[in-house]
Amino acid sequence: MIMRILLFSCIIAVLLAKPYRGGELRTIESFQYGRFEVRMKSAPSSGVISSFFTFHDYWSEGHTSSVYWNEIDLEWLGRYDDKVHTNLIIHDQWDLPDLSNLTFNPNEDFHTYAFEWTSEYIAFFVDDQLIRRVDNFYIDSMYREQKIMMNIWQSTSVEWAGSFSASTLPTYAYYDWVKYYLWVDGTGNAGTNNDFILLWEDNFDSWDTNRWEKATHTWDGNNADFIYDNVV
Repeated sequence: MIMRILLFSCIIAVLLAKPYRGGELRTIESFQYGRFEVRMKSAPSSGVISSFFTFHDYWSEGHTSSVYWNEIDLEWLGRYDDKVHTNLIIHDQWDLPDLSNLTFNPNEDFHTYAFEWTSEYIAFFVDDQLIRRVDNFYIDSMYREQKIMMNIWQSTSVEWAGSFSASTLPTYAYYDWVKYYLWVDGTGNAGTNNDFILLWEDNFDSWDTNRWEKATHTWDGNNADFIYDNVV
């Protein structure tokens, strides 16, 4: 199998703002509702997070308050070889995390992961098997348009991400393809109750600059800076 995209952490300790280097790829367009799907293999290093998620980029709109926060996460904590982390984050960073067991090592082979986001529920899937469904008040607050994102970074939270050793570097997260399905309640041909229809698929044969952009930023709790060269 030939991989079309490699999002990796060629993380090197140098005398710059952060000691390590990660990478992030994100859509230019934002989406409200749908089925978001990826085929990927996560990074194995403890302390390192690889992800597939959506996020309301309120910073690009000139806002700085976390009251605008909307985020849906699939995250792989390199400390585990049999789990995936899911989370919902709404205004003022209220979150709803969960750690789900897997029957395989996500760092060793490619698997398909997805989440469905509607005005009624958010559900997470692994190889088309439902692992979590949320239909509480968090859904009422999850209405802001969000960008699709993938990144790899080193968390400073040892309690959450595990202890980190630079001896494990470089480490890599591989993304084979991404699909976006439009939510068309009752009239689709995919997903739960056939409520979704495939709108586009990107196999990463090339970098579609009309769809994707690379990021160069960081945040408190992230021990890495994102750089263009680490998204290949």
